[in-house]
Amino acid sequence: MKWILKFLPAPWKLQLRILQRNLHEHQSGYQYPKDYAAKSIGEHRIEIRQTIRKGEFHENKIHNLQVVSDKINNLVIQPGEVFSFWKLIGKPTRKNNFKEGRNLIKNNISSGSGGGICQFSSILYYAALQAGLKVIERFPHSIDIYKDDERFTPLGSDCTVVYGYKDLQILNISPHPIQFQSAVSKDELYLSLVSPEKIFLSNIDFKYREEEGGVLVETLTNGELLSKNFYIRL
Repeated sequence: MKWILKFLPAPWKLQLRILQRNLHEHQSGYQYPKDYAAKSIGEHRIEIRQTIRKGEFHENKIHNLQVVSDKINNLVIQPGEVFSFWKLIGKPTRKNNFKEGRNLIKNNISSGSGGGICQFSSILYYAALQAGLKVIERFPHSIDIYKDDERFTPLGSDCTVVYGYKDLQILNISPHPIQFQSAVSKDELYLSLVSPEKIFLSNIDFKYREEEGGVLVETLTNGELLSKNFYIRL
């Protein structure tokens, strides 16, 4: 299969990947959230605020984050439902109102439609870790482009998304619904997880080991190893 994929045109590869995903998800029996609530479903919440740093494509990044926020804000995930970033957001194309922005592709900084939205998938991933939700699928970035004083969240708490290939999928394993509330301003991204019952925060720890060419990061939740990721240092 990998040998065949190597020689297929890019659009064909993407369609094959999507078909494979759809088959896997059909077999898994995942249920995906569709309901929104105009008001908060409870008084308990955890909040994360992140600075949106200025740089190349800054205005486009704000626009792209707002497109994502409009689709995520007030979404309610019932117990047993799976949140999928791409099933909710859709293909990041101009037709779907996305603009060009910065991307990290194959260890290189480049640009493409929908660039910059990985900050949103990353804040969702970090919030899911804190809330003790089960992360079914998540991919780290391949390179570390920030200095320690520039980070939104700790190294290892990021999540890259590539349509058809790399998704963020989160299972609500709690006995109560979880609501996403989000907002985007010119310099800040805000995300809140709301619940009718108290959200018990998980103890998240990131352990780092310098290696040749980069750093190995171990992510532990409540003392249990969740993932190991290697980041190339520029």
